Amino acid sequence: MSIFNPRQALATFRKDSTGSVAVETALIFPTLLFALFVMMNIFDAYRAKSTTEKAAFAVSDMLSRETMAVDANYIDGAHAVLEQMSTVRSGHDLTVSHVYWSEQSNGSGELVLAWSHSNDGGSGITASEFEAMKDKLPVLVHGESLIVVETSAQYSPPILAGWNGTHVDAPVLDGNGDPVLDQNGDAMTERVLSPDANPLNMEISTFVFTRPRFAPQLAWSNS
Repeated sequence: MSIFNPRQALATFRKDSTGSVAVETALIFPTLLFALFVMMNIFDAYRAKSTTEKAAFAVSDMLSRETMAVDANYIDGAHAVLEQMSTVRSGHDLTVSHVYWSEQSNGSGELVLAWSHSNDGGSGITASEFEAMKDKLPVLVHGESLIVVETSAQYSPPILAGWNGTHVDAPVLDGNGDPVLDQNGDAMTERVLSPDANPLNMEISTFVFTRPRFAPQLAWSNS
């Protein structure tokens, strides 16, 4: 009767060079596939960030060349240009603001918000947001103005989009955006994947400012 010797078994296993390609492939293939998916997501995220920044610069340059007043339709058109140039699949938010430097009697000056509007008829930035924006803008001379273009979009990776996702109860809405009620008058809900559950989701935002090229300012038209 032979007695099992662990040291001898380990030594034999260490010297054994035989194996099965199918078994080795089955062990390593999931790791390689996961690494490939991660690299594809990283590349797509960098591409989305790059194309969004280029689109924001293109919109800012387009606005800086305007000599006539712009309106809500113009902002919506600029938003359409942004959507076409960026590779982010979700919708973008575009906000255009016009600021200028106002000289005070004591020799000091400050930035003043002339107007601010967003796509789809949005009212633009608030007073508190403008105060926070001032730290990002340069000091200008009296009467000099800047066109500020801000964009934001929620990026979701094309692969592993549902990885580590959790579901939440969301209200069911009708065509007008109002909650749908059941026979008891309670709002109906449905289980949907939470957009914040995926750690690969992130917000892509840009902040671009440009001086008007051919006019002293970019005027806003209420017509």
